[in-house]
Amino acid sequence: MKVLLSDSNLITSSKVSSLLKSQGWEVFSASRWTKAKEILQENPDISVAVINLEGFGGLELLENLKKENPEVKVITYCGHMNLPLQSKAQELGADIVVPNSVIVNSAAELVAKLTS
Repeated sequence: MKVLLSDSNLITSSKVSSLLKSQGWEVFSASRWTKAKEILQENPDISVAVINLEGFGGLELLENLKKENPEVKVITYCGHMNLPLQSKAQELGADIVVPNSVIVNSAAELVAKLTS
């Protein structure tokens, strides 16, 4: 199972990546849109992305990802409870939208939920 992890916060990215790798998933990390776009060529099964990604917003990443790879399941997260941002992510096709605190502690469970 391949997971694209897009987050410019290296601490969050490292924690989430470690959790996912401990479950046996292959994790491809990107801190910017240009790198995320390269990784999309690897045909990930799941995308885990922060909504406010540097260099290209996470919402734009989500929108482009769903246009190019509509079958990819997407989990998005943000550092605060911004309801309009979360609603927009759901409109654009995010399967799960959670705050950072949830993704850091529950990334493996959320990915497993989407793959079962």
